[in-house]
Amino acid sequence: PNLPACDSISIRQPLPTSLTQANLFSRTKVEEPVAVVEIVDESSEGDWIDESKKVELIFLGIWAVSISAFILINNFSGPWPLAMKQVPERVFFLSHMVGGMLFGGGIILTTCIERLVAKSQNPQVLQFWFDKVPELDGLIVVPALTISMISGTGLSIVRYGGLNVAPPHVGAIFWTLIAFMSWWAATDLTTQGTALKAVERMYERYENGEEGLTTPQVVVDRHFSNVVSCFFILILYSFMVLKPGTLIPFPWNH
Repeated sequence: PNLPACDSISIRQPLPTSLTQANLFSRTKVEEPVAVVEIVDESSEGDWIDESKKVELIFLGIWAVSISAFILINNFSGPWPLAMKQVPERVFFLSHMVGGMLFGGGIILTTCIERLVAKSQNPQVLQFWFDKVPELDGLIVVPALTISMISGTGLSIVRYGGLNVAPPHVGAIFWTLIAFMSWWAATDLTTQGTALKAVERMYERYENGEEGLTTPQVVVDRHFSNVVSCFFILILYSFMVLKPGTLIPFPWNH
């Protein structure tokens, strides 16, 4: 039989059943996996700590100046504000006792806890403690100290007519409180941020599997500041109990 020439043979492929199918075949692409790279800025956390400590120090500075001005006005100018004369003595007394116990007990208790935490050399415990220290200061120590100083001034106004005419031991107590606030702000508050960053670095090394970690030196050094703060508390309560110049006369008054 006569076969057609090869160049006259046409090979036809079947058409797709629909235009949609044709588009599907022509537009189908293989999606390639996309790698997502997360960049973590290690300095951001440290910057946040620095900023938060700056804000905290600013507010504490305003508080310290305000409460010191309140004490100095009452010490040199007389009772202020005069409305404090209308408050019952028992209200000031109860507030003074509660505020003093929370303030003194808070300082001594946190000193003991922080010493135990530093001795543990446990990164998890250290990280938890230094993350909560500012909250303890803001919720217990500062409000209790404020209540104690305001109510103590009120007691001196109601009992003696004013802080400026109160017995010597009252003025000694307030001057000791001002000295304590200066020491606390200069040695404790200023090292909290540095200690927290050192503990955070220690915790990161712990998470990376490093063993044999020791407590950062800045944390260990804070114990001296805390112990001195406790001595301020003991001096305050010794003034309250012994009342030098009143129950126990000063030697130079003889």
